[in-house]
Formats: sequence, C-alpha cells, structure tokens
Amino acid sequence: MKRILKLSVLLFLVMIVCSGCEGDVTRAIRHEGFAIGDEEIVCEPFFREENRELIKYITGDRIITSNGTIYELSLGQKYSSNSHCRIADTNLKVVAMFDDRIFKAEDGNLYSLTGQNNGGDYKQITSSDNGLALYELLLKPNDVVKAQTADSSNGIYYVLKTDGNVYAVSIAKANYNAPPTIVGSVIVYGKEAYGENIVDFNYAGDSGATFVRTYNKVYRMKASNFEQCSKYVDIKCEYQMMEAPMFEEQKDYIAAYNGSLIVTTYKKYFTLAS
Repeated sequence: MKRILKLSVLLFLVMIVCSGCEGDVTRAIRHEGFAIGDEEIVCEPFFREENRELIKYITGDRIITSNGTIYELSLGQKYSSNSHCRIADTNLKVVAMFDDRIFKAEDGNLYSLTGQNNGGDYKQITSSDNGLALYELLLKPNDVVKAQTADSSNGIYYVLKTDGNVYAVSIAKANYNAPPTIVGSVIVYGKEAYGENIVDFNYAGDSGATFVRTYNKVYRMKASNFEQCSKYVDIKCEYQMMEAPMFEEQKDYIAAYNGSLIVTTYKKYFTLAS
C-alpha cells in the first residue's frame, strides 16, 4: 500500500513538473511573437510515445515526414476519424519541394502537392503545364532540397542545396518563345555565416516568417530597431537576420516550424502574430 502511495505521489509530481515546463515553453513562444491556437492537435502519428513520426516540413495543409511521407493536415475542422491529420492517399515520397506546392518524388518525376491547373492532388506535372520547364530547372538537380520564389517578376528563386547553402538563382528567357535558363547563382544564406549547414529556410521578405535553420539554431528576420520604428512613424525599421535563442533552448518541445507556424510536442500550435 505504501509503495502504491509513493508511486502515486511521484506520478503527481512528474505531472506538475511537466505542466510547468509546458507553461514555460508556451510563454517563451508567445514572447517570440506567436499566438497560441484554440485547441490541442489530435494527430496520433506525431504525438505517440513510441515510433513517433518526425516532421521535416509543415505547410498550411500538409506535413512531410523525415522519410518523405505525406500527411494531410486540417488545424480547424477535424476529419471523420476525429483527427486533425490523415495520411495522404498516395505512395509517393517527397525528395524536394518548390513553394509548398510542387515536389519531386523518389521516382524523379514532379508532382503537384495540392490541386492546381484543374489537376488533383499528387498528380504528375506534364508538358501541358506551362510551369514545367521552370520546375525542372529548380527541382531536377540531385543536390536540390528545397526551392522557393523570392521575386517572380525578376526571375529570382532561393534554393537550398545538399551542401548546406541557400542560393539566389536567377532564371530568364532569351525571348518569349525560348525556354527558361539559369543565368546566375550566388549564395544568399551561407553555412559559413551561420556556423553549420542550413537544413531549412523560408523567405517572406522583411517579415518574421523569414528564417534560416541550421542543425542546432534558428535565425529569424527581425527589426534591429524595433522599439524605435514601432513607436515613431518617421523611423524606418531596419531588418536583419538575427539568432532566436528560444528555438535552441526549447528544441525538445518544438516538433515543427515553418516560419509562421510552430507545433509543440505537447500538442499545441502557435501562429505568427500579425
């Protein structure tokens, strides 16, 4: 009887300590500029105690696991399974992504992550799609991990490669009927500047949603003179990429991050405040 009582007290203390940790993490995330969501996420594959799926990328409505498996996500209304997620109806595995809507699969072909141009989800991109030549330039090389539009009007795209650098790639056409070609490439976020290989990024201009993530740290776009520029109309905000220590300090509690969304291991999600 005494042993059972001791175990009950110990379990109660552990629950209190864990609850306190979660409260500290929540406060740290909110201090970073994120607002907490209304409810807990129900998605068993990513929160179970054993054999938990690891998240590599999370978009507005898709989760890509570390092995390329696609899950569909609905943070609002649940699916009929009473879950906020479900595994996608496809055997395709994601190898590289462009703008969270096009991906290269293990078979080397390109597919739509979400329905577009009258096509459904996970449909192969064919020559009938006017963007195919651009997608192939960005995703076909074997060293490409992720690509994103930076300035479409000037043909500039950011590309993360397996060497741990993010490149600003310039794409242009010799004339209207000519195919697009790469005319320039420079490192825009380099591993030398961040101390180790970059493993993920997002570009959204001068916004807190712009970030670079290495194996151990996250750097976010922030206004270095925030107190002044947020107070005075005649002072322009000066943005620069700055280290966000919260992500390293709380990394054991952060299951996913994409610049504007954070999902924690204790089933809460946070969105970037406007």
